Formats: sequence, structure tokens, C-alpha cells
Amino acid sequence: MFLYIVGLIVLFYVYRWFRELGRVPNKSDKFVYITGCDTGFGNLLAKHLDTKGFRVIAGCYTEKGEVELKKCCSDKLTTLHLDVSNDSSIKEATDTIKTLVGEKGLWAVVNNAGISFPTAPNDWLEIDDFKHMINVNLIGVVAITLSVLPLIKKAKGRVVNVASIFGRISTLGGAYCITKYGVEAFNDSLRRNMAPFGVKVLCIEPGFFKTTVTDSAIFQSHFQRLWNKLPQEVKDEYGSDYIDKTKVMVKERFEKMLDPDLMKVVFLCADLLCCWCSLAALALIAAVWFFRDSRQITGIHEKHVLVTGCDSGFGNLAARQLDRRGFHVIAACLTEPGASRLRAAASPRLKTLLLNVTDSASIERALERVRSETGERGLWGLVNNAGISIPIGPMEWMQVEDFKKVLDVNLMGLIDVTLKFLPLLKKARGRVVNVASILGRISLIGGGYCLAKYGVEAFSDSLRRDMMHFGVKVSIIEPGFFKTQVTNLNLIEGDLKERWNILPAEVRRSYGDSYLQDYIKVQEFSMKMLASSDLSKVTSCMQHALSARYPRTRYSAGWDAKFFWIPLSYLPTCITDTFTNIMMPSVKES
Repeated sequence: MFLYIVGLIVLFYVYRWFRELGRVPNKSDKFVYITGCDTGFGNLLAKHLDTKGFRVIAGCYTEKGEVELKKCCSDKLTTLHLDVSNDSSIKEATDTIKTLVGEKGLWAVVNNAGISFPTAPNDWLEIDDFKHMINVNLIGVVAITLSVLPLIKKAKGRVVNVASIFGRISTLGGAYCITKYGVEAFNDSLRRNMAPFGVKVLCIEPGFFKTTVTDSAIFQSHFQRLWNKLPQEVKDEYGSDYIDKTKVMVKERFEKMLDPDLMKVVFLCADLLCCWCSLAALALIAAVWFFRDSRQITGIHEKHVLVTGCDSGFGNLAARQLDRRGFHVIAACLTEPGASRLRAAASPRLKTLLLNVTDSASIERALERVRSETGERGLWGLVNNAGISIPIGPMEWMQVEDFKKVLDVNLMGLIDVTLKFLPLLKKARGRVVNVASILGRISLIGGGYCLAKYGVEAFSDSLRRDMMHFGVKVSIIEPGFFKTQVTNLNLIEGDLKERWNILPAEVRRSYGDSYLQDYIKVQEFSMKMLASSDLSKVTSCMQHALSARYPRTRYSAGWDAKFFWIPLSYLPTCITDTFTNIMMPSVKES
């Protein structure tokens, strides 16, 4: 059996090697738009593609970058000023590209521009530190792609997104990993959206390379600046020698990991790693895990828990369930009617407050209220449950503002709430429970929802590693499909119809007249088949994360999450795409 498996793996790689031998013809007719060409990967790629004969359009952030690049390249290369976080700059660049490419369309866009600082433990940062990097590394990628997507479709071309290995594993505090998880989500859903139109979407995941993104001198300067701004009590928690230890670690370990050969990213290859475990070892691990998982904390009646998004759905049921369990529940609702209904259904011990997670002033008021309720004990648990799903649908039907609307609630709101309440959680050595989704593992739908949930996964992973030194445990809930306001078909279908009606006629024709109705039917069938009405499968995970002595890092809730979506997320991309494409309606260009 082992030899059969090895044989299949070898055949797969031989087949892939053979397919990759092919090269596109007529390079001199193909325009490639690259962002972030001042230095690093973008600069080297622009030079390399120029020597190969492509018509390169290089977006540089500085005039100096443009001048230096022109000196090294042929007359075919065009440079333009580009700030990916500025809408007017993106529009000016797009107008220039339309003039250059004409009817040929744009063969490829390479989303390479990005920043990596500030990077530090999450409790050193403010919400604005996250917003700035997300605007460049994630919203910038979305905005650039949407701006040239019609030109890419015209050429049946390529979208190449530069993510990172930190889009797979979140080891750094700050927004960097969050943005790279988001790029992975955007890349996956865009690839599935664009496959029927002949557009290929690819993702590059570099390891450690010597670029301005990994410049150790810049890193140490930013790190020192953040350390100097910290309150003395936070510095004392980390220890007075923490900054010196970090500098030594950067010098002795980090710099040695950096690879100066950037061509490895330009010529990308992958290695296969295989490992085997014995059945006996698995059985022993399972037994130990079961014993640890069943142990419970004591003193529940003295512990305070804040749950967001309690007007309905998971949050409402979780608040009532935790109240019955004996916790002092503080339920945050968006509306007063929602708060009133919850108070009527719970014990007098449960308290409610109004909270809009997109409003920093509202979060500050909630913090003061919780601080007065918890006193010196601190806050034992924070359940970040508030969220929205609309708008969702094919990427091409969206505007950048649609992504920002969902990200503001589902990701930035969650981060803002967590950062504000971290001091109370550290005081109690408590728990953070973040509600993500199986759509934080596998990007099935367009819009900001998957991007936000991938971001929640990244933020939770880096926060968990930051906070473990202070006894704060961080868990992620990954529900499958459940019947809540987030999956309300009437709201989703109404929004889809509005978007379809305002699409340009050319875009509607490219999908076919019946596409909208087919999409709605598939969505309705999927929801009826997969969506469960038993919300306690999710809230029981929340309760375990708050009351178990050894909470799990991740909780999957629902049979579809456990037995279909999460296993599917581990399979090769080609298999995942095949399964998801079967579920979606086909494009019938008219």
C-alpha cells in the first residue's frame, strides 16, 4: 500500500512538472502590471519580466524608485506612481493602464506592494496600527485587483497575489499575519469566481528573504519606539530586559534565517513533506487528550464573561446558557429591544449593555461599565461573537466599500474590542473566545466575509502566542452552516438581486441571463441541506472554552464543519476547487 501511495505522489509531480514546461507565446504583446516595484521582489520581477520581453507596467511608491528602475530596464517598461491605499492614485493608474493596453486587455497583475511594520505583541499596539497595515496589505490588494479585473478578463489573463508563509501560520503580533491570511482568502474565492472566464489566480507564499519588509534595523527601530510608548506596568509585565533579549534574538536568529536569493520567489517551487504516526501513539494521544479535555475550572460563580452580538443567534443563546451555568454574564447588544428581550429570558444576575463594535467611543463606554462590574477580579472571559455577512456574492459584483463594511464589523471591531479589554483579561488570567467560521479555513464566497474570518484566525493565533506568557488562553470557534441572521436567505438574496440590477450590461452578459437565479437556487439548496437549527452545537463550544481547565485552541461545530469543510481545506487546491465548482452554477455567456 505504501509503494502505491509513493507511486501516485511521484506520478503527480512528474505530471505537474511536464505541464509547467509550457510557456505563453507572444510575450511582447502581453502587459503585466506589478505593484511595489521600488525595491525587493517587485523591483527584481519587473527587471526579470522586462528581459523576457513582457510589456511591464511598474507601480512605484516613490519618484526615486521610478527613476532607478527605468535606468535598469528597456524602453518597453512603463513606470507610474502608485499608492495602493489611496483610491485616487489607484484610479489614475488604472486610467493610464487602460490607455496603454487598449483592446488587448491586461495579461497579468502582480499584487506585491506591502508593509510589515509595526510588528510587536498585540497588547503593545493600538487599533490604528492594525488599520494602516490592513489598508495597504489587504484592502490595497482588493482595490487594485477590482480596478483592473475587467481588463484581465478581456485578456483571459492572470492575477498573482504575493501572500507569505505567515498567511498559513500566524506567529507575529500586529496586522501582518492578519492581512496575509486575508490575501489567501481573497485569492481562493477570486480564483473560483474567475475560473469560468479563463482567468487564472495564483498565490505566492515566500518564506524569509532579505527585503525592506524584513529589514532588521527597521524592525528594531519600530520595536524600540513601541516599547518606549508602553505604560510602565506593561513593561514590568514583560520584564525590563525584554527589549534587549529581543534585539539579541533578531541579531542571532532572525538575520541568519533570511535568504538573499530573491529569485527563489520569482522562480517558485515547492517540496513535499510526509510524516507517519503509529496507531498506538495515536491511541495514547487520544486518551490523554480526552482526560485533559474533561477537566473543569472551579469558582464559576465568581467569574464575569462579556459576550458581544447578543441580540440574536449564537450570542443570545450563549448568554442564556452561560447564565444558567452560573457565570456573571455581561451581554452586549446592538439594540435596546434585543437587550430587553434577553433580560426577560435570563436570571437577574445577567447584565446587558449597548455596544457597537465599529464605534471606539461605544467600546470605551462598555469598558468602563465592565470595569465597574468586575472590580479587582478582572474579566474572566470575552466572547467576540458580533458579526455580519452581507454583502456576499461573486467578487466582481463588489465595490471596495463592500469589503470595508464587513471587515469593519467582523475583523476591526473584534480587534478593537479585544485590545481594549486585554488589561482586564490579563488581570483575571482569563479567556478570549473568537467566533470565526469554516469560511476562515476555506474561502467559498466572494465579498469581505471570508477575508474577515481568515483575519480572525490569524489574529487569534498570534494573540494566543502573545498572551500565553500571561496565563490568558485564546480559543477559536469555527462553526459550519447554522440558521442565524448571518445566513438569512431573504436578506442575502435581496442584496444579490440589488447588485445584479446595478451591474453593467457587459458584466451581466458575461455571466448569462440565468446566472442570478441559478446562483440563488444553489445557495438555497446548500443552506437547506447543510444549515443546522441547533445553535447549541456552537454555544456548547463557547461554554467549554470558558469553563474547561484546558480549553482547546480550535472548536469545530456542526457535522458539515467536522466531516466535510475542514477535511476539504487540507486537501490539494485542485481537489478543493473541483468540489466547490461542482456546487456553484456554471457561467453561460450570452
